[in-house]
Amino acid sequence: MSKRKVSKACLSAYHNEVTGSRNLLEVSFVDGRTYHILVDCGYFQEIEYRHLNYMDDLDPTKIDAILVTHNHIDHTGLLPKMVKNGYRNPIYMTQITKQILPKFLKDSADQQEDNAKYLRDKYPVEAWRFHPLYNEDDVEKTMRLCRGLNYGETYEILPGIKVTYFVNGHLLGAGFILVQCEDHLMKPINFFFTGDYKLTNPFFTVPDIPAWVRRLELIMVHESTYGNTNSKDIKVCFTQNLLEAFSKNLFILIGAFAQGRMQEVLYDLRKLQDKNLIPEQYEIWVDGPLGIDTNYKYQKILNWFNPETSDFLPKNLQIVDPKQRNNILNSARPRIVVTTSGMLSNGPARQYVPMFLEHNRAMIHLTGYAAEETLARTLLDAKRSEMITIGGNVYHKRAVVKSTREKTSHVTLDGMLDFINQFDDIEFLAINHGEESVQNYLACSVKENCPDVEMVDVLNRQHVYYIYQMATAQDRYSNLVIKKAPSKLEMDFPSERAQQIMNKKEKQKYKKEKRREEKRDRKKAKRKKKGKKRR
Repeated sequence: MSKRKVSKACLSAYHNEVTGSRNLLEVSFVDGRTYHILVDCGYFQEIEYRHLNYMDDLDPTKIDAILVTHNHIDHTGLLPKMVKNGYRNPIYMTQITKQILPKFLKDSADQQEDNAKYLRDKYPVEAWRFHPLYNEDDVEKTMRLCRGLNYGETYEILPGIKVTYFVNGHLLGAGFILVQCEDHLMKPINFFFTGDYKLTNPFFTVPDIPAWVRRLELIMVHESTYGNTNSKDIKVCFTQNLLEAFSKNLFILIGAFAQGRMQEVLYDLRKLQDKNLIPEQYEIWVDGPLGIDTNYKYQKILNWFNPETSDFLPKNLQIVDPKQRNNILNSARPRIVVTTSGMLSNGPARQYVPMFLEHNRAMIHLTGYAAEETLARTLLDAKRSEMITIGGNVYHKRAVVKSTREKTSHVTLDGMLDFINQFDDIEFLAINHGEESVQNYLACSVKENCPDVEMVDVLNRQHVYYIYQMATAQDRYSNLVIKKAPSKLEMDFPSERAQQIMNKKEKQKYKKEKRREEKRDRKKAKRKKKGKKRR
């Protein structure tokens, strides 16, 4: 290969399963130019991977551009860390995402100390290394690097690197990203990053991917979150659960993610109001500063993006005064409270759940995925009348707890296969963003059902993929060669590389304090032993 002209790309992932999305694209042209493009820079939220937020496995100073698919913390949450550590080039996203992103990154900055404390408790021997990853100043510096792009317009972000965003139904502002690597001497190499996606959205119509894109020869990086679930497997029950609660005059607490889910829930309540299905005695309240701010952002954006749905908030919607949260159930009139967070472990939900949980006339409704070790999962796993410990206090589970997956903003398996089959020539489908078993299930399903996909494999931290373009610009047909190789990324914690780059002073300080503590323990044991002898 080295004796003939070849343009090439290297595709690698810095995450294994659902969160912490980071895909690195290294592109090398025949004339010697090489660019490094990072697609998403997300925060790890899974318990087993959270320590990876503290590993410096990417050199920010060597990244030429960052592309963001959408505003969820598992796709954007490490952007300020990159900037803090030296990244100074543009961060590209849609215009809508640029408007919504700042408050979410500031909220993440506010949670950094809590996240660090969790890891200090989990890994006490390595406690010295866990500190807040960034602060609000880093967020402000990050936002100054952000560039908002329009859907459907092609931008040359680097010489020979063209980027186009297409509307994605995952949430307002989300985008599919086409990256075209065009060397004038060689045939192009095209990458299509789906990000998290869905083909429908209650706030806007998702247009089809243009025919010219579907005809391209593509390397597609494809999410797999619901890659083993068909749409028929998801029970549609949210409205019915609410109607049953109305009939029993129950107080209702609905946990919702600040962007996407909260707005959709409020839109559902507005539509029920319009159909006179919410009894007149019910009051609708909303809580969570980040969610409330996003509600108003949605209204402003939808005024120009899709005016038909801009008036989505329920009539007579009331905002909870944080000082009055403890009194929310002290009302003769039943109330619906929509609050952050979706998994109930953060935000105002932590204050509401204990109150609703012990109330005989209450229902707590989850509207999304409940991860391990979250309050939402604890409530779902507990039986009615069981005792539940929250924040060191014990509560009696008297409330009804309901959950639904119908609000997911991810496409299901049948939708994935239909979407993939729209494309004429997928040379390589790289599957990521899903639990390991789900990724493998989707890979098998694609092999069986998608005849225009040449190669399918899982994209994770263990391997990298080298893509060689062997065809020159004058050749009639493209000639891609794709090879898989082991990755050099560490998975053990702490990794050998991480050990080498440890801050020596902090490490020495920790060891010194540890020796002092051990010395105190030995002296204490000696005194105790002497006391026993005297007796």
